[in-house]
Amino acid sequence: MPAAGAYAFFDIDGTLVYRDERHLNGVPTARVRAALEEFTAAGGTCVLCTGRPQGLVVPEVASLPFSGYVTMDGAHVELDGRVVRDVAMPEGLVRSVLREMERLDISAIFESAEVNVSLDRGENWFPHVTTVTTAAEVERVRPGLRFSKAVFHDHELEKFLSSDLLRESLVLFRLGDGMNEVTVEGIDKGAGLLAYVGALEEPPAHTYTFGDSENDLPMLAAADTGVVMGNAKPHVIERVRQLGGYVTDDVLDDGVATALEHFGLIGQ
Repeated sequence: MPAAGAYAFFDIDGTLVYRDERHLNGVPTARVRAALEEFTAAGGTCVLCTGRPQGLVVPEVASLPFSGYVTMDGAHVELDGRVVRDVAMPEGLVRSVLREMERLDISAIFESAEVNVSLDRGENWFPHVTTVTTAAEVERVRPGLRFSKAVFHDHELEKFLSSDLLRESLVLFRLGDGMNEVTVEGIDKGAGLLAYVGALEEPPAHTYTFGDSENDLPMLAAADTGVVMGNAKPHVIERVRQLGGYVTDDVLDDGVATALEHFGLIGQ
């Protein structure tokens, strides 16, 4: 299929770059960068589709040829610099979640398009964002508590799951690299993709999505063609296969480039 008129939505961690518990900010390889540049030169459009807020996208990734951004698991969507979707978790729920995490001593980062705040219950694990120690301090930093999602480490998962409030009120995505994301129903990458496509003047000739994790499943299901990385967890790969998607190479073997070649979107 030709690249002209096609739109490709790319996850970052585990897809465009390698990531594990010790390496949180990978750099795209020369082959992956060249593949995206060739795809856009042939008339395709690249869109970043990530769980991260845009402010936490490292320059090496942000410099790839993206025309738009679906960030924070679909909560914030920008098309050619224009915001077309910006939604958040309910204020009252965020307040209750913060108090419960403080009670359980769960350290987490609460994220929005404007500011990210770390509730530090003894880890200080993300020092380059605003860091506080209590739920009340989070509210002083961010009056109105307008956040779209939160992230926390795997070793906090047992405490999270012990809480009926947290388990029943939030949607949990286990990322498989030592991290977990939580948000609410209606905030996911699939909804973000649909908002992006709905804002286009003309519909895409074809949509492709590239991902590796649980939080990618909604966008992998929403696209015409979902591409899952070979390094994804088995249950994620199986779900994409059920959807009729394509399993590409591992991120360490430049699976994004392999898939673009497989579909004839770039040369081999």
